[in-house]
Amino acid sequence: MDVDNPINHYVEPVEIEIYLKKAGRVRTIIKDLFIELIEVEPANEHSVKIFAHFRERNEPIDLMEVMNLFPEYITPIFDSYYQYIALFEKVSMHYKSGLGGSVDSWRLGLYFTELLIKYEPTIASSNYLGDFQTHNINYLIRKLNELKQRFLLEDSTVAYLIKRRNKAYEGKPADREFDKLVELWEYNVKEKNL
Repeated sequence: MDVDNPINHYVEPVEIEIYLKKAGRVRTIIKDLFIELIEVEPANEHSVKIFAHFRERNEPIDLMEVMNLFPEYITPIFDSYYQYIALFEKVSMHYKSGLGGSVDSWRLGLYFTELLIKYEPTIASSNYLGDFQTHNINYLIRKLNELKQRFLLEDSTVAYLIKRRNKAYEGKPADREFDKLVELWEYNVKEKNL
């Protein structure tokens, strides 16, 4: 697949088995599935303010910093995330280290964010923060792409990114190569889980 802006895509390797008739054997090749990252729009006036602050600084949305900068949201954030505050503190440290130049911190921040997005939506994200976790996943993928780092996401995260991309492309002409690679990827995931 050829894409105009590879930084704005997550690249998932897809194994394809090809039967070579003359040789009488099967060969496995890898094709890259480029999944476009769909921008997250703030959901309400609260999230517009939060997103604007972090986008202006070109930083991921750090929940710990949100509570420092916007104390009016401390109660709903704490009520929604008190079980995971220790994880959000770790993510915050990785974001800060990443902003300080640590490539490994960006990668670890992405993996922690993948874990934490599984606990969404919450009352805080629905009513105040917006879909900050998806914004952060997109941000971290772009950051690692800019740094030319190779990384892989969990199958559930890849499926989520595909779903978001497909929803954004509803009503547009089909991309047969993309659809075929998605179909092969889904088949491989199903086979792997059997």
